Amino acid sequence: MQVVLNKVSQTIDWSDIVIASPMSENDLTEAMEIERTTIYSPWSGDMFLSEIERENPGMTVFKVQGQLIGYYCFWKVLDEAHLLSVCLHFDFRGKGLGKFLMDYLENTCQTMGLSRVLLEVAKSNHPAIKLYRKCGFVKVGLRKRFYKETGDDAILMEKFIQANSVP
Repeated sequence: MQVVLNKVSQTIDWSDIVIASPMSENDLTEAMEIERTTIYSPWSGDMFLSEIERENPGMTVFKVQGQLIGYYCFWKVLDEAHLLSVCLHFDFRGKGLGKFLMDYLENTCQTMGLSRVLLEVAKSNHPAIKLYRKCGFVKVGLRKRFYKETGDDAILMEKFIQANSVP
């Protein structure tokens, strides 16, 4: 990762630094590298391409100084968002960017008129669970042995949001 941020404050306004945009084929190499180094069962290139080709409005990348630092993917299902993947480069964790990505997701969902966000998170992924709770998600269920590679259970979490009226 080429981007260097010196002793970043937790209170930094990331909206001045981070650029969000729809994921494109040009982002695949960097996205897959982040995915491979941070997730137990990474998506394949074909999985990313499938979402890009169907022009999924929930495929968003986040860049700092031109370098991809994270992304998320969600599906719009009726009036809900189902978060499929959210990933942040290791070098950018612990700096408030996870919360920034989740706040951006919530704002996007509000703009789309969605009223709820659902996600699964590995029961053993304590940092992610802590982030989701901080962002207002609550546990609503458990999916036994959801992650085939590890045998880990998934905690099903949700957050109701106030949808903006769509003109």
